Amino acid sequence: MGTGVMRRAPWLAPVGVAAVALGGCVAVAVLDPAARAEVSPGCPFRALTGLDCPGCGGTRALYALTQGQLATSVSHNLLLWLVTPLLLVAWGSWLLTTLGRRDAVWQPGPHVAWTLAWATIGFWVVRNVPIDPLTWLASGT
Repeated sequence: MGTGVMRRAPWLAPVGVAAVALGGCVAVAVLDPAARAEVSPGCPFRALTGLDCPGCGGTRALYALTQGQLATSVSHNLLLWLVTPLLLVAWGSWLLTTLGRRDAVWQPGPHVAWTLAWATIGFWVVRNVPIDPLTWLASGT
């Protein structure tokens, strides 16, 4: 008799994350966040300061993308467009690792995390500068 501990397939975690992400994308595509406040209640940082955080406009950007409005999506949150490919590659590497394909895996060093952190902080600051041509980086609310 065993100890009663069931082992899960290691690929279930990345597949589960993908399923939740896809479900969120479908929900945003069906429920327009700009028209329904209960779907996207708003940013607490923006409510307190009146300024955009790095994520402001992300839900509306995703909605515009699901509607095929690429330019509108980019105008709501450019950072989402810059980070998403990196996240997809990281997710793919995670999945391949769980499938035993370590040869095809991207293993970023700490410099990637630092670069992302500084890029996010820079985007946060620059998108709140009220001078043209930087004003187009604001979330558009």
